[in-house]
Amino acid sequence: MTTFRIFLIILLSALLSCNDNDSSTRIDEEVDIEELLKDPINIQLNPYELTPLSAVLTVNTESAAHIEATVLGEYPSITETENPGTAHQIDIHGLYPDHNNAIKIKVTEENGRYGLDTIFIQTDSLPSTFPDIEIVAIDESRMEPGWNLIELSIGGQGFFRFNPVIFDPSGQIRWYMNLDFIEGWIGPFERLDNGNWLWSHNNRTYEYNMLGQEVRNWELWPYSQHHDQVEKPDGNLIISVSKWEETTALDHIIEIDRQDGSTVREWDLREVLDVDRFDFVWNSFDWAHVNSVWYDTNTDGLVVSARHQGIVKVDIDNNLEWIIAPHQGWNLAGIDGDGIDTRDYLLTAIDANGNPYPESIQQGSEDAADGFSWPWGQHAAMVLDNGHIFCFDNGTNKHFDNNATYSRGVEYAINAEAMTISQVWQYGKERGIEMHSNNISDVDVLPITGNRLMAPGNLTPNPSRQTKLIEVSYPDGEVIYEAVVTFKDGASTGAGWAETDISYRAERLEIYPK
Repeated sequence: MTTFRIFLIILLSALLSCNDNDSSTRIDEEVDIEELLKDPINIQLNPYELTPLSAVLTVNTESAAHIEATVLGEYPSITETENPGTAHQIDIHGLYPDHNNAIKIKVTEENGRYGLDTIFIQTDSLPSTFPDIEIVAIDESRMEPGWNLIELSIGGQGFFRFNPVIFDPSGQIRWYMNLDFIEGWIGPFERLDNGNWLWSHNNRTYEYNMLGQEVRNWELWPYSQHHDQVEKPDGNLIISVSKWEETTALDHIIEIDRQDGSTVREWDLREVLDVDRFDFVWNSFDWAHVNSVWYDTNTDGLVVSARHQGIVKVDIDNNLEWIIAPHQGWNLAGIDGDGIDTRDYLLTAIDANGNPYPESIQQGSEDAADGFSWPWGQHAAMVLDNGHIFCFDNGTNKHFDNNATYSRGVEYAINAEAMTISQVWQYGKERGIEMHSNNISDVDVLPITGNRLMAPGNLTPNPSRQTKLIEVSYPDGEVIYEAVVTFKDGASTGAGWAETDISYRAERLEIYPK
């Protein structure tokens, strides 16, 4: 036993001595970067010809090293390698347009030796059709970290040219992807968990990376995508679609297998909603107009915004659970009107004391004195962590007579057992016409601060159309950040669908995906 203990002491002393020696060999000093490089640093701007403010940096080193690259400016864009190595290809995003960009490079060997260099990249100016961006409010101490994505669609000659844009907090555009070769409306432009982008057009869904390289695509036939697609935690995709052989449109949802593209399941809203309810708008072909789908991870169900009807919850097997909508006009579901009675699934609106509002408010002919109102022509309905529903209430055809003068972000609490709904928060009514967008638009809950981000996507003040990004604190509703994006309608007539510039959705995100 004594001999064994002596052996352990000698072994530990040797290990500690080795560690001390390793520590003493760290140099932690700056050297000429040429001593560390195997080849000159190479940079390729816009390698796939779709992202003019991105580049690829190639760095080959003599020994394993860590690389950091910083686009210098008021809001630096910083990226670094995850692991040391001798051959690196690093994506650079966040270059300034029409600028000789300075990129600071730091190469650090594992022993601590490091070298610095600054290289320059000249970029072209932005397209003349891109909007002007003005920051009218900013409190960086309270705003959500990150930059801003807007889904810019430039109208003209009967079709949209899609250019998703990311701008920094100062309003300077620092990244965009030129997808105008599609010649059609695209929406939304979603960031996947792996950092790539997911978007669709007609009967195909695409995955692209930040450099504009196509990673893969999925054919959807006999369906065509519209308005939304989301990624499930298991990687599968849920997509709002029209089914080509049917006599109606914008009323189906599918889940496809991420790996092979096969259809896992289909939801047909005609089976559970009143196809003949035209109180909001008369359109027997586009009777539902699904414009957002939210996968509820807690219940494995879907919360669906059907613009022409309301917000509905269905389970994984397409069983209806509840309907958020004014009660006027609901009847039997089914394409032939022989399905369930949808009136049994309407939520009853209640006040803060749990008392139901009068019938005029339930029916939707007026709002409650305390501010409760149903959503009208809403977009971007989502489930919050506390189970509440949050959406952008456009106010379209409000009270069925189209007299709204404002839009808002609104949050509702749902009691699914009691089948009741109460309004717990809103922002926008107090802004009046300056936040009123009759269509499209978006809302988000920002994960770090809890602030709310609202993006009315089609504002129509004279003389120019606009979108705005409005970040407010929660629950007091103080404006923390506001960007006014003024469209130029540079390729369009300025009137009619696909003849004006619009922005469907907006997000707060990091320029480099996690």
